[in-house]
Amino acid sequence: MKRHKSITVMVPAYNEENNLARAINRYDKAVKAVFNDYEFIIFNDCSLDRTGKIADELTKKNKKIRSIHNNQNMGIGYNYRAGIELSQKEYYMMLTGEGEILSSSIKEILSHSGEADILISYIGNPKVRPPYRTIISRGFTILLNMLFGLHIKYYNGNVIHKTELLKKVKMNTNNAAYQAEVLIKMLKKGYSY
Repeated sequence: MKRHKSITVMVPAYNEENNLARAINRYDKAVKAVFNDYEFIIFNDCSLDRTGKIADELTKKNKKIRSIHNNQNMGIGYNYRAGIELSQKEYYMMLTGEGEILSSSIKEILSHSGEADILISYIGNPKVRPPYRTIISRGFTILLNMLFGLHIKYYNGNVIHKTELLKKVKMNTNNAAYQAEVLIKMLKKGYSY
């Protein structure tokens, strides 16, 4: 069931020539099933392969897609922040250029948008990940929860934020911990999740 909301999906891509078109196609179908009004912003993060060319081809084929090309590799946190500044929609989320998330999972996450200021998803089947990655993720989550007095299940999932609230958060992180920084700052301000 489509809702009368809008969403920006930021897609960072670094050397994803083999994945980007398939990922965007999958994402487009999933987002279209839930939202009438949406946009994709692809960030080609100074890829060394054909990622930038593929992003431009996708942009020509679909008016809901914009592609941005970084002159140097800036990192996922930088691209996330830059996408927020460019976002023109009510909600904001990031999905990677590799396209590893199933369409059914994306639709499920999107279907809950609007239930709170922040929608925090997490890995439902941790067995799909190598054991070392599960251990690192758990350790990271436990440490942040202890340090900041929170009870979050996972800090690095596909999170949906209200864009207007996200634009008020001062972000500094350029690496993969960008979402943890955002979540901690927003939750400490009392936003619902």
